[in-house]
Amino acid sequence: MNNGYNRNYRNTPSQNNSRRAPQRRRRKPPFPWASLIIGILAVSVVFSIVLAVSLHKESPEGNAEQTTASSVTTAGQTENVTDTEAVTDDEVQFDPNAFTEMTLLVTGDVMYHNPQLDAAYDYATGEYDFTNCYKYIKDIVSAADYAVANFETTLAGSEAGYAYSGYPTFNTPDTGLSALIGAGFDMMLFANNHCYDTQHTGVTRTQEVFDQMGVDYIGARKDLNGKTYRNVEVNGITVGMLNSTDDIAYGNTYPRTINGIRVQDADLPLIDVFNHSLLGEFYASAERNIADLRASGADIIVYFIHWGDEYHLSHNDMQAQIAQKLCDLGVDVIIGGHPHVIQDAEMLTSTVDPSHSTLCFYSLGNLISNQNRLTMGDTMNKLYTENGLIVELTIRKYATGETIVTAVETVPLWVHRYYDSASAKMRYEIVPVEAALADPASFGLYNSNFGVSHASAVSAMTNGILGGICEVFSSSVKLPTGLN
Repeated sequence: MNNGYNRNYRNTPSQNNSRRAPQRRRRKPPFPWASLIIGILAVSVVFSIVLAVSLHKESPEGNAEQTTASSVTTAGQTENVTDTEAVTDDEVQFDPNAFTEMTLLVTGDVMYHNPQLDAAYDYATGEYDFTNCYKYIKDIVSAADYAVANFETTLAGSEAGYAYSGYPTFNTPDTGLSALIGAGFDMMLFANNHCYDTQHTGVTRTQEVFDQMGVDYIGARKDLNGKTYRNVEVNGITVGMLNSTDDIAYGNTYPRTINGIRVQDADLPLIDVFNHSLLGEFYASAERNIADLRASGADIIVYFIHWGDEYHLSHNDMQAQIAQKLCDLGVDVIIGGHPHVIQDAEMLTSTVDPSHSTLCFYSLGNLISNQNRLTMGDTMNKLYTENGLIVELTIRKYATGETIVTAVETVPLWVHRYYDSASAKMRYEIVPVEAALADPASFGLYNSNFGVSHASAVSAMTNGILGGICEVFSSSVKLPTGLN
C-alpha cells in the first residue's frame, strides 16, 4: 500500500564468506526519526482528505435534506421549496399543481371602406398610413401573448389592374396590414365572405404579403400542399386554430360562389368555405382537421368562424346548429364574425361527452370600419356597428398535461369617427371605452362634441348583449381534480 512515501530497505552483509572477520562490537545505527516523521505526516494527510470528503457529503450544500431554501422549476412555474422538498441532481420533483399560462387575444372584423382609404392617404407622399386607427389599443394588443384579428379585405395590389377600394369589393394597400402588425397582432383570419373580392389574384397575393410581413394566418392556403389551419405554440402551450367561412350562397351549390362572386374550380379548395346544403361535408372536414391538430400536439382547439345574419344582435338557428356540432367534435372555444355587430355568447355542453363544454362568442362585431349611425341609413341596429369587442382568454396547461381556459375577459371597443379640421380629414380611432371614460383627454374623446356621450353608451350596450358571459364562464370552470 502506498502511503505517500517510499520505504528504504537496508542491505545486510553477505552470509557466504567462508572466513568470518574477528567479531567486534558494532555501534548501533541511529533510529530513523526522519522516516518516522515523514510517515506520520503522510498518514495525517490521507486522514484529512477522507474526513473532508465525509463532511462535504453531510454538509447543507451536499445533503438532499438541506435546511436552507432553494428553488425548483417545474413545467414553467417556479416555486420555493425547503428541507425535504429540495431536488437533487438524481431526483426530479413532480408537482401536479405546477402550470404554464398564455393569453390569447381575439377581436372582430377589420374593414377598410373608401372613406377610410381617403383618410389614410397622404397627398404629399402618395402613401397610405392606417397606424392612427390602432394607437389607443396598441398597448392592450401588444400585452397579450398572442393576438388575432379577422382580415376582411384583400391585398391584390395595384399591378394586376385592381384599384384600391372598399365595399363591395375590398382591396386594401399593404399598409393596412402593416398597421395591424405594428399594433401587435400575430395572426390574421382570412376565411370570410370578402376574401375572394379580387378573385385568384387577391387570394394568392394576400397570402404572399402575409408571409412577407411575417404574420400568421389561417382560413386559406396557397396550394393543395398547404393547410388552412395550424397549431401555434406559446409558452409551452399548443393551440390548434381553424377558420372557416359561410359562402353566403344560402344553400345554392351551382355555381359555387363566395358573396356572389363565382369561384374558380381550382380556387375553391384553397379556401376553407362551407355551404348550408353541404354541412355534412363541412363537418367531416372539420373533424379531420381537428384530429390532425390533436395528433400534431394541440392542447386546446379554437375555431374561428364567419357566419350569421348581418346586424342581428342574436345568433340564428344555423349558427346554433353548427356551434353544437363543433362542441360535439371537441372544440374548446368558438369565436364568430360577420354580423358587424356584437352578438350574444353562451356556454355549450357536448351531447356526446357531457363533461366537455365550449365557450361560444357568436360575433365580436367590427374592430374598424366606416359603418356608423350616420353612414348606415335605415339599417337596423346601426348604432351597434360602431362597437366592437376584444376577448382575452387565459389558457393554462398543468404539469399533468391537462389544459383548460381558466379566465375570460372582455374589453368593449368603440370606433370614434370624427372630422379633424387640422388635417381636413375624417379620423377613425378605436377606443377601449372603459379606459377612455376614465381618462377622456388621453383617449381623444374631447376631439368631438359627442365622444364622451357615445362612448358612455357602448359599455351598457355591449354588456347587455353579452349577458354576463364572463361571470357565467367563471362559475363553470373546473380545475383538474385535486389541483388548486
